[in-house]
Amino acid sequence: MQARLFDSVTETCNLCSRRCRIPRGKRGFCNVRENVAGNLVTLTYGKITACGIDPVEKKPLYHFLPGTGTVSVSSFGCNFTCRHCQNHTLSQEFRHDTERAEPEDIVWAAVRTGAQSISFTYNEPTVFYEFMYDVSREAQREGLRTAVITNGYMTEDAVRDIAPYMDAFHIDLKAFSDSFYSTVCGGAHLQPVLDTISCVSELQKHLELVTLIIPGYNDAPEEISAMLSWEKETLGCAVPHHFTAFTPMYAMTDVRPAVHADVDAVFRQAKEAGLYYPYVGNVMHAEGSATYCPECGERLILRTGYVCRTPGVKDGCCVKCGRKIEGVF
Repeated sequence: MQARLFDSVTETCNLCSRRCRIPRGKRGFCNVRENVAGNLVTLTYGKITACGIDPVEKKPLYHFLPGTGTVSVSSFGCNFTCRHCQNHTLSQEFRHDTERAEPEDIVWAAVRTGAQSISFTYNEPTVFYEFMYDVSREAQREGLRTAVITNGYMTEDAVRDIAPYMDAFHIDLKAFSDSFYSTVCGGAHLQPVLDTISCVSELQKHLELVTLIIPGYNDAPEEISAMLSWEKETLGCAVPHHFTAFTPMYAMTDVRPAVHADVDAVFRQAKEAGLYYPYVGNVMHAEGSATYCPECGERLILRTGYVCRTPGVKDGCCVKCGRKIEGVF
């Protein structure tokens, strides 16, 4: 399958911000895009490593069709090499044990199971962009919503190319330091991620952020403060932001796990900074799992694990004061 966003003159892949120059017979950093006789081809098209229904809260997406099911789809490969990757068997290995699927198969799975959306997840969807693009177009024809769970390293061209067919972007803001991206994520950089977040916001697509709190790596109060200041200035206060607890994984098993106090401290800092919708994940946190009205303080959505109830929201508004709640309801 011919890849999108390839400059055949300069042999440059313009899909992600690495902008790999890929000579004939070679592959890009992701190892799943190859220059074959002057044409860039994707090696992941229709190669599926997972396809099943999940609660949309598992992504996590809290303001996007809460309480509904989503069909989760993954392939393999990644444009990062994160040392703490929880899906490293998908992201860092070239997989041959895949199922073959056409875009219509994924859409039919959603229709058949009653899911309201399709989520591209588990490994980085940017590296199976062409399949995601075709599935999303087909899903739109069937009245289904789509969401991408991404590290945010797409180029602006890639974001704008797929935006007409993508309803929600969940973006990992892994840290607010370039050194973290460089040392932990395989030579990546912070600014392209910020640019992607800004672009999605500009396009007025539903956006949620997640930051995995890793003790001693990205949780310094001054770094969190800088992140929150940028977020408020660039996006406003209404973008849901999930702060989740790190569990030792892959090449970072020597780092201690984040405990309740670690993520609670960041959650409190986000609330004090004025974010409307900060959340806590991977640890029990009653306040950090619920949604409250920014206007009157009414508790709108209750979540226990992935079980979700929405007694305080009607037609996307607070039942008590009538304020419109940001999201897709």
